[in-house]
Amino acid sequence: MTDSRRTLQVFPDNGRRQAALRAARGHAGVVRGDAFLTWEGFLDALGGGRELGRRPCSPVVARTVVASLAQGLSDTPFGDYVHEPAFARAALEVLLDLKAGRLSPRELQDALEVLPPERRNRARTLALLHHAYEQKMAELALADREDVVRGAREALERQAWPAAWDDVGGIVLHGIYDVRPSGLELLMALAAVCDARRVTMRVETPVGGSPVADAALAALFRAFENRGETLSHVDLFKADVTFESRPMVELGRHLFSPRAAKDVLKDAVEGLRMWSAGSVRDEARLIARDVRRKVSEGVPPGSIAVAWRDLGSEARWVADALGELGVPVRLPWGEPLALAGPVRLALDLPLLVEDGFPAERVAELVSSRYAPMLSRGAPAAPATLLTLAAVRDDRLGATRGKGAYDLRLESLAKRLEPLPDQVRKKEQQRAHEARVLRERCLFLLESCRRIPEQGRASELLAAWWQVVRRLGLLDSEGALEATSEEGLGALVLDARARDDAARAALAQRVRELERTLAAVGGGPRLKRRTFGRWLQDMMRDVHLPARGPATGAVEVLDVRELEGRTFDHVFIGGLAEGRFPGREAPNALLGDAERIALNKHLGRDIFRLTGGEFEDRAPWRLTEDRLLFASVLAAAGETVSLSFAVEGQGGQEQAPSTFLEEVRRLTGAAWEARSLPAIVPLDEVLTEAELRQRVVLESLALQRLRVSTPDPARNVLQRHFEVAPWLVSAKEMVQVEIERLHFFGDTRKRAGRYTGAVEDPALGEAIREAFRFNEERPLSASALARFGNCGFQGFLSYGLKVPEPEQPGEEFDRRGQGVFWHRVLEEFFKRLKERKLLGRGLEELPETLLDEVLDEVREHFEQRHYVGHPALWRLARERAKNMVRRILMDERRGLPFERFEPAGFELRFGPRNPAEGWKDVTLQVGEDVIHFEGTIDRLDMADGEVGVIDYKSGKLSKSELKKKLLDSDFQLPLYLYAARASGHRHTRNAAWFSLRTGDVIYLSDVLEKDAVELEELLSTEPQVRERLAAEAKPNLANAVEALVNTVRAGQFAMRPKDCGSCGYRAVCRITERRLVEEEGAHE
Repeated sequence: MTDSRRTLQVFPDNGRRQAALRAARGHAGVVRGDAFLTWEGFLDALGGGRELGRRPCSPVVARTVVASLAQGLSDTPFGDYVHEPAFARAALEVLLDLKAGRLSPRELQDALEVLPPERRNRARTLALLHHAYEQKMAELALADREDVVRGAREALERQAWPAAWDDVGGIVLHGIYDVRPSGLELLMALAAVCDARRVTMRVETPVGGSPVADAALAALFRAFENRGETLSHVDLFKADVTFESRPMVELGRHLFSPRAAKDVLKDAVEGLRMWSAGSVRDEARLIARDVRRKVSEGVPPGSIAVAWRDLGSEARWVADALGELGVPVRLPWGEPLALAGPVRLALDLPLLVEDGFPAERVAELVSSRYAPMLSRGAPAAPATLLTLAAVRDDRLGATRGKGAYDLRLESLAKRLEPLPDQVRKKEQQRAHEARVLRERCLFLLESCRRIPEQGRASELLAAWWQVVRRLGLLDSEGALEATSEEGLGALVLDARARDDAARAALAQRVRELERTLAAVGGGPRLKRRTFGRWLQDMMRDVHLPARGPATGAVEVLDVRELEGRTFDHVFIGGLAEGRFPGREAPNALLGDAERIALNKHLGRDIFRLTGGEFEDRAPWRLTEDRLLFASVLAAAGETVSLSFAVEGQGGQEQAPSTFLEEVRRLTGAAWEARSLPAIVPLDEVLTEAELRQRVVLESLALQRLRVSTPDPARNVLQRHFEVAPWLVSAKEMVQVEIERLHFFGDTRKRAGRYTGAVEDPALGEAIREAFRFNEERPLSASALARFGNCGFQGFLSYGLKVPEPEQPGEEFDRRGQGVFWHRVLEEFFKRLKERKLLGRGLEELPETLLDEVLDEVREHFEQRHYVGHPALWRLARERAKNMVRRILMDERRGLPFERFEPAGFELRFGPRNPAEGWKDVTLQVGEDVIHFEGTIDRLDMADGEVGVIDYKSGKLSKSELKKKLLDSDFQLPLYLYAARASGHRHTRNAAWFSLRTGDVIYLSDVLEKDAVELEELLSTEPQVRERLAAEAKPNLANAVEALVNTVRAGQFAMRPKDCGSCGYRAVCRITERRLVEEEGAHE
């Protein structure tokens, strides 16, 4: 007679339950969902926590209880470690192991004598914690994982049976192998009840293979064998797939067996592929490409599985790669909650305070759309303003009770604010932005400091949660603009849904934590930094809901979730030694040595350390992994791909798994080394984007630069796609790169369209007009230097008026130091001249004179310039003082020319705001007149004669000065030319003056090496200029005319001579190219 009663199917996890439900619906259409249970749901139905009068709790709750109790213990050998979330996690693991092994606190206390003396105190503390934990959980009416198992067992022992199961005639437990003593007792009690009620109980274990692979099942089989004769309705079943024609079954039978000969299965295993990739990311991408090929061949995506042992970030990598290839994919879980945008920022708040509010993290918060109270109406680029203010954190630069953000942003605003008589809207706007940013930063700092420095976890949690709300991290981002549901619009919708789900999950988790902490009296006492780590630990195991289609998609799984399921094609990644098979992470509180000693003393396996029996006994993780590997092979209906990465996620070298070595030993197969080419070959193209890349390479790449053989279809591809817009655009980009390649490779090559030349005839007149160098926009020595050093640098600065990016730090840069030193010398020599002390030695001068000057200049700079950290600014003052001392200690006493005295400082010449008589400094170039302007550092005079001085902040070198003269350094010759144009026609005195050393080098001495007279250098006579040009000797007019003609011809070559002093260096790609070339030149 047929039994009409229903059968319950119990699965280890919800993923396998859902898969079974889908399969059942596919066969029967409509099925009862309550006939398919997870292990947790099964235990709850049997009684679970209710039997004990308790409610089940999550591991988070249990860890919180442990953390609270640990702090209540007296001095422990664990020290401050008891305050860390890692202690609670490790301690709960030990306690659950003790409960699973049915070891009471008293028994643990009695067994301490078998441990080494130095370890007994640690174990004694754990025994006390175990006792306190059991009492507290009973007091709170909470049941952890093992309590639920105990409650279900006790209910079965008193013959309790759920009323809803009266029509149940059979129970099938799937995937049972990892059972501890408490679990075995539960199974035995369930078997007894099922036998008494004549309910068929079937325990299905994973499909193993050889006895070595099945060693993990030894304890389970032994327990049932001992009761087999008395339990007629109970069956321990290991699935036999021999008759299902699965290709890897025979391999599974021989795996790990010492009796199996080498090459016993050579050429007998079909559908097996082994390979290696260069990196873990490449491995994920190559797996995705293999999956895409299967789908292209007509394989349903739902019949393909990709798995790793201890699945981690590989899941996202392979999912992203499959998404790019257009393959539907489903992950077992979504993104980790702690990595979601708003949650990550929220969790960082306590640590943000403790770290002193680093500028990078503050800028991220202030600019983030997730924190609308900070970002709404804030400056568009707060990181730039913080850089300009030289803010690193709130500590460096803090003084007088005010933090660095307050002081430095206010100082920046004052610097950016134009003077009362100036109207500069741009500077006014930037000053306003600096003040707005200061307000937002102070709001953030004040909000985060509301989190107490220490307190109960509940107090810290409440304060932190208020800060999260205050900053708007939980606020929705408002109504979405109408977007397309394809392309970028789809990505926007997806990101919005993910963020909203993260906010909801965070709020739910916090509510759970609030209830838990309230139940345990507020939780442990924590410092703010520890609380930050505690928060992150609480969110560590939470994931957002899984995304992707429920059916018809490639499944990415953990190897453990693959057991018991069948797929046509299985891809197993991560087969590296140390991962699969892996190693159990040691527990920080109770090591393996102590566990072995306790097991031996008590005569039973309290702690599960090994699996198997007799000669097959091995560490549990190895035993488990062997079973899982064999079951994975059996799960494949057609093909199996086994792979590993040569380089791990951290860049470390990885060895292939011993499992791969075993497969190679049995089958004689070897793994192939695979790589992921930048542009895939034509026969491996899978997407339109890859096809375009290949077409571009075949159609446009230069033959002599290729390292691969051209594809035979090259000409066909070129003709077919010749007019495609994307190929036309690619052709232009190729021309750009070819021109740049030739230009940077040959210093004699003129600039072209893509390397700094303006070749459009329609722009010729505009270029000449822009670089006319007339009275309205004269040519300065610094502009000449920029054009001489790099045409493109000059074009950016003079032509486009692009400001050089500021790069403030904690102290003056070289340019700022130079300006400061110039001003100190100017004021100091003025005082010396007023008091008739010029030429005197340092010992002859009043001691207070130099200090007075330094204080006045310092005050002036503090009002108008950024001066950096106060301590470093004081050092800058001392450096300036030492600079003056060095100059006065030199025999010249700062006076390079005999009899000459300083008559002018920072003397301007040219058509705009010149000193009297210094307006018309010009040069005839063809039919045009070039107007010059500039500022002479110092002008010395004696008896109507003048001498010009160019201050240099660094050391002086005659060879360097000669090399740069009229090439990228025009200042001193132009100063002398201006002096002559101002009426001092016979001026010959010109010198460079080092502020660092006090040394002086005269222009005439540098010219001696080229046998050039000063008159020839400054001559504008056509015959003299012609002769000097023919002799390749320096002449100011020739050099200026050559540069002007080059500029007016639209030649702004991107070929710098020296990038060290260029203000655009921080953002210039040419600098990077030159650095790479220079590094390569030494190889």
